[in-house]
Amino acid sequence: MNNTKALKIMVTSVLALSISIPALSVSAQATTVKATTTQTATPAKVDHLTAEQEKSLIHVAGFDNVKQFTGFYANLRRAVAQNNKEAVAQRISYPLSIYSNSKKRSILNKKQFIAEYDQIMTTEVKKALANQRLDELFIRDQGVMVGNGEIWMAILDNKLGVYTINQQIHQ
Repeated sequence: MNNTKALKIMVTSVLALSISIPALSVSAQATTVKATTTQTATPAKVDHLTAEQEKSLIHVAGFDNVKQFTGFYANLRRAVAQNNKEAVAQRISYPLSIYSNSKKRSILNKKQFIAEYDQIMTTEVKKALANQRLDELFIRDQGVMVGNGEIWMAILDNKLGVYTINQQIHQ
């Protein structure tokens, strides 16, 4: 093969390679963007506590174990969803503090809670509980917060229960 022919083949190969590499690069970028867009458009709903939250439940909030909280929480959500006033009342730590219109009042016992259930468990409070993702629960030394503070629960006097309901969050 002569030098001129070899040079033409080499130049043609380099040109072909330089044209195809950007095409591959653009194709790879488009695929990456598409995959990212798909993931962003449909975020996965996480229905479990993170490892950090599990540690916080025990070491910060004072729960005996994770199942103590998760069982209570699942039963509370179910009872509220079913509008089972009796079952919800059993999961309250009395006296229950209710904050509404910048005023605090107390619900002293189960009988009073059931009688005032519809005024206490407002649509916003129920919605906060129903929409709460487990991996987004806020856990601290005062217990576990649901939503933006609509519901607080903790172990008080050796009993796990809801101890505060904030109705003024959305007002």
